[in-house]
Amino acid sequence: MLVKRCRHLNLFFLISLITCIPVGISAADNTPWYSQTVESKNGVFLVTLESTDSEFALNEFRNWQLILTDKASGKPVSPARFTIGGGMPMHGHGFPSQPQVTSHLGEGKYSIEGVRFNMLGKWLFQIEVVTRTVADSVAFEVIVDF
Repeated sequence: MLVKRCRHLNLFFLISLITCIPVGISAADNTPWYSQTVESKNGVFLVTLESTDSEFALNEFRNWQLILTDKASGKPVSPARFTIGGGMPMHGHGFPSQPQVTSHLGEGKYSIEGVRFNMLGKWLFQIEVVTRTVADSVAFEVIVDF
């Protein structure tokens, strides 16, 4: 009887622990929870996409930054225009929001607003980059998982 009661208590504590865990990821040292650099499709740019928040949460708007560098020279690229698309290819839907570059921060850095993930899984950012002389594109896979 005591063994059976202990199993039920362990199950109770496990369920309590699972239901109390907040939905989110955080970094203890204020580093972005996501950062990746990818070469553009035609090899013109190196593009870094990173969260500027140290934690992640579902259904909340979070701040992101895009860093654009000329691959050949290693120099920051500005001015540039961007179109951001994407979503969840496995589910066949786009973002639940309208991500867009909202400001140039200098040194090839651009602020992205309007990014919100409403479910766990693989998300795809498709970013078109247009400068005065060239256009190229880049894709990032962002895995949202806990």
